[in-house]
Amino acid sequence: MKILLRIILIGLVAYFVPYVLPWWTLAFFAMIIGFVISGHALNSFISGFLGGGAVWLVLAWMIDNETQSVLSNRIVQLFPVNEVIYLIIATGLIGGLISGFGMVTGTSFRQIFIKKKSRSLYSS
Repeated sequence: MKILLRIILIGLVAYFVPYVLPWWTLAFFAMIIGFVISGHALNSFISGFLGGGAVWLVLAWMIDNETQSVLSNRIVQLFPVNEVIYLIIATGLIGGLISGFGMVTGTSFRQIFIKKKSRSLYSS
């Protein structure tokens, strides 16, 4: 259930924060979410990758559709690809990697600074 909560939170942050703050603040907010909501590093990366990547993919696709691919076609000419869809997929991958690594960083900080409680011999 925590992975779903992390995906939703990072998706909301990835959607709303770039309107107000620079794009790279997504990594900072992903780190905070990874620190607050505990979990395994792989689960944190997957939830960050899915949440941030999906939102950036959809936002890139929406912007491309709204502008009739004018800017996308010019950017595609700079790279060795022929289709705009590859540019949109690359945008989603970059967003996913940024938020995924941010979540792993937050989870790692949590594991460094907050120690797990040792289990008692008599606890179940």
